[in-house]
Amino acid sequence: MLRQQEYRRVFQYEELQSPNTFRLLRLCAGSGERIQCSLDHFMLDIDPNPLYTAISHTWGTGAASHQIYLRDGSVIKVRENLYKALQSIRDPESDNLYWVDAICINQKSDQERNHQVKLMADIYGKANKVLVWLQSSGEKADVSRAFAYMHAAATYHNSDDSVYQYLRGHQQRTDDDWRSIQRLCKLKYWTRKWIIQELVMARTVVLRAGNAEFPMTDFETFCYQLRRANMNEQFRRLNTPAKKIWQTVNASPASRLALQRLEAQLSNQPRTLYELVENNRDNQCQVHCDHVYALYSLAGEHRSYLNIDYGASPVQRLVDILDFVTNHEDMPPAKVMAFTNLLINLLKINNDDFTQGYPLLQTLWLTIPAIILGTAELRQESHEILKARKTIKPFEQMPIYTFSTDQATWTSIDNNQNHRHMSVAVGRRDMAHFSIAGTNFQGLAACTVNHGDIIWNFSGTKHVFIVRTFQGSQASIVGRAYLFQASNNNGTLHSWISRNANQGDVSQGTQLLFGYAGDAVGDYEFGEYDESAGEEEEGG
Repeated sequence: MLRQQEYRRVFQYEELQSPNTFRLLRLCAGSGERIQCSLDHFMLDIDPNPLYTAISHTWGTGAASHQIYLRDGSVIKVRENLYKALQSIRDPESDNLYWVDAICINQKSDQERNHQVKLMADIYGKANKVLVWLQSSGEKADVSRAFAYMHAAATYHNSDDSVYQYLRGHQQRTDDDWRSIQRLCKLKYWTRKWIIQELVMARTVVLRAGNAEFPMTDFETFCYQLRRANMNEQFRRLNTPAKKIWQTVNASPASRLALQRLEAQLSNQPRTLYELVENNRDNQCQVHCDHVYALYSLAGEHRSYLNIDYGASPVQRLVDILDFVTNHEDMPPAKVMAFTNLLINLLKINNDDFTQGYPLLQTLWLTIPAIILGTAELRQESHEILKARKTIKPFEQMPIYTFSTDQATWTSIDNNQNHRHMSVAVGRRDMAHFSIAGTNFQGLAACTVNHGDIIWNFSGTKHVFIVRTFQGSQASIVGRAYLFQASNNNGTLHSWISRNANQGDVSQGTQLLFGYAGDAVGDYEFGEYDESAGEEEEGG
């Protein structure tokens, strides 16, 4: 056996030889400070598969300063959180196999990371179990107490209201117990982006902190029944100081993930990539592109068409993702524009990235149907429009987009301004008031409106657009506007959104725009898609 001081060489990863090859950490039996192990290669599609446990943990932000020792005389450095986890789970009597992303993937190889991300569904799905190491360094939580209380509540009564029955019968002793559950649900672990697919894809999950273990099934039951109980009128009448903590637990990322795992077990319908990214946008990751890549395995079998490339430029990743949702998820163009804005924010794409990568955006075409609502007429201020101004927010001016009207209903859009234009916010008191001729629509525009300008809308978006025609079959989209519809009874103005549109709203038919995605990115693009379209907006 090599002595500890003889370990000097940093471990060198051997290349994985086939598409279904992955590594497993063989954690050697032992106790004490020194951790000894080996890294072995296995095939995922070999039957029977090796029996192993996948570890889900928080990486942490500190330096990898702890050494684990391999049998070949080399060392791997790991962060403190993983080091403590390996020490805790190590069996003193026998070796065991584990999959740990920080060790089993060569994190310095973008090519290997690209490849291994696509295997995550199989790696976690075929694991004998997934072991969750909950606590990070410095975090304090009475996990054992929380585990004991949740188990007692989940198994108290053989029914779907076991938790409610337990809470009702044990009101006097809940405060400290609930605080322990609250601290458990606030652990950093639950905010990680990667844990979503790690837990949702897993067959069996065990939660662990120190030497305390708890089956995920009990936690799922507890969270599900707590959510149901919260809708019970008698539950809401319970007089206990812990009620605010119950609500905090209900709204926690831990509870949401438990319910998401339950939902995945009951449904075979995969989520779209947009739904996954949008629903989990607040979870954290150290590498920006993992806001998408960490959810790859949850996107259904068609996910194989999504290019995973850690070495790509930010704009190349954006184009790859938008190409995937347009060609393989049939996302409506207006929604693609909204998704573009979300991705720009999550992937931290800046103006310099767009300057360097703008030619890549020219490869992505979108076709956007525009509804022509009618022509603009200038209006005098009224009592109702003065009230309407108080319900809206300032608008940033958008670039001017120019297109040809030669080809009837088909036009090609082009941005005739530099994308780095100076953005100026237009205050709600400064917006131009107009109406649409022959209708009960009135609007407030963040641009100058001329008599005869055309008012367009893109299906599913919150706002309308001002289109100005010129001599020689040229036209431009010059700005955005809020639109209101007057009540037939008293003329009161109500916010209007396009899903309420019917054929009676359309006085001049529709027109199709097609153009490059690169001409419509940023906070002012066409696709301010409204997920709540059909519901009246509050405050514009």
